[in-house]
Amino acid sequence: MARSDFAWLNFDTEFTQPNQEATRTFMIDDDPVTASRRGQSVSAEGYIMIQAEDVGNSSTAEGDTITHRILINGEHLPSFDMVDREGWNLWMDRIPAGFLKKGENRLTIRRRAVDRFRVANVMVQWREKAGAAGGLTGPDRITANA
Repeated sequence: MARSDFAWLNFDTEFTQPNQEATRTFMIDDDPVTASRRGQSVSAEGYIMIQAEDVGNSSTAEGDTITHRILINGEHLPSFDMVDREGWNLWMDRIPAGFLKKGENRLTIRRRAVDRFRVANVMVQWREKAGAAGGLTGPDRITANA
């Protein structure tokens, strides 16, 4: 049996030249469960939703696009992490199997281009084995530590 859980991470951070990255932590009570459905080509442990403003990108001399990165426990999410758009946007990305772990987890947003952008909040959602307690265990489940 598995249950769904989430962490709401408040970043409220402007990413600029002197402020290249920010990290927040969140807890997972039990072992994450990989979710897959018949007919899907990928499996995932969960997803993130990121609320960001004025995200841009730049290019290398060879023309390769440099985008910002989202890391979970030091590992880069393998897909396009943040879309370049003006104004406030809500972006979603999946978390592949093997990125999350029981206990403390770290989510890092890393600036890799020359733009300025702001991240307000990130929601991390996952499925985990249903422990004896089940459900939310307290206010720290909703607001993670900086």
